Amino acid sequence: MSGHIPRAARSLPGLWPTREQFLVLQAALLPAEPARAAFEEWLKLIDLDDDFDPGTFRLLPMMYFNLREHGVVHPLMSRLKGVYRLTWYKNNKLFSDMGPVVKALHGAGIPIMLLKGVPLAQSYYRNVGLRPMADIDVLVPTSHAETAIEVMASFPYSRYAEPSPDFLKYRHAMQYKSAAQGEMDLHWHALCECHQKGADDFFWAKARPFLFNGVPCEIPDSTRMLFHTVIHGFRWNEDPPIRWVADAMVILRESGREIDWDALVQHAGEHGLGYRLRLGLGFLRECFFAPIPISVLSRLKHQGVSLVQRIENTYVLRDPAFLRSSPLGHLWIVFSDYCRFARKAKPIAFAVGFTHYLRFRWNLRGRSEIAGYISRGILKRIARLFQPAGAQVAEHRSNVDFGK
Repeated sequence: MSGHIPRAARSLPGLWPTREQFLVLQAALLPAEPARAAFEEWLKLIDLDDDFDPGTFRLLPMMYFNLREHGVVHPLMSRLKGVYRLTWYKNNKLFSDMGPVVKALHGAGIPIMLLKGVPLAQSYYRNVGLRPMADIDVLVPTSHAETAIEVMASFPYSRYAEPSPDFLKYRHAMQYKSAAQGEMDLHWHALCECHQKGADDFFWAKARPFLFNGVPCEIPDSTRMLFHTVIHGFRWNEDPPIRWVADAMVILRESGREIDWDALVQHAGEHGLGYRLRLGLGFLRECFFAPIPISVLSRLKHQGVSLVQRIENTYVLRDPAFLRSSPLGHLWIVFSDYCRFARKAKPIAFAVGFTHYLRFRWNLRGRSEIAGYISRGILKRIARLFQPAGAQVAEHRSNVDFGK
């Protein structure tokens, strides 16, 4: 089994693990003999004096722990142990630093659900040294988002943007950073793909009680945790976010019998996520023998792929560099994002809503400025044709949206 990479993984780099990352996953997840074989093959492919890519580095603590359990002896094991101990320290510091924030949110009467790293490390990995994380993710009900943002204003964190009504409407979370106290993502929607009214009821309905530094919180049940892990992780990235594979496998190993596959399939269908969920679960079943019923994959396949999903997948599942290289490509990305918000809207409401979304994305005062903004963008890009090559490269790197 060592080194087996599905055809899809080879044809879509940036979405699936590289060969080296795949071997690390095997060394971290498989039983003794295949894990040892994967580790030895991985050692032949890498330069131990070079830096590991971010995806691989996040898996080193788990690989170390698995190999240690299987009695593997190698000079690299002492370095891997150092990464494991550093992860344990950083995670405990992060939890300690974030304790007052979570306590303040709870004290304001805000229901709190912890997503991703914290519940995974404590309830599934059962060892905070195995699952590196740079932040904690806190989900609050949409109706409490403004209050939660007010609470956060009392802490010395910088935030990603101003929490305008449009930001709350079109975004799913706000990122908070502090050089001294770590990072936190404040969510009012569990996933960026699901903004529809009632979408988060799926997570809150079966939430489980959880204590974080003595503060009563909630976490998703195993079904919702698996859904969130696959959908959040399974998207294109320059550094493939392969940690989702390990997270999903740990969830299935710890609580696979508790998964409500019917609810999983139904929710994916309701929100147009069946195709992505099927690809992710299929990868886990094929490559790591995950206990996923073949009937689940069949039912997800029968959901088909809607027009909105096809539009979205042109940049969610593939390298968007080509789209970002042109004005029309930038506009296509914005349009793809908008389709998520308005996939059930009637034609006139869809069109009007898109102009509002353009105004928000391009930070305009009103929709009347859209035509001028596009025109200026086109003129700027024409002007760049006459710039020296070095200036074009520098300016291209600074642009993040259409027309700039």
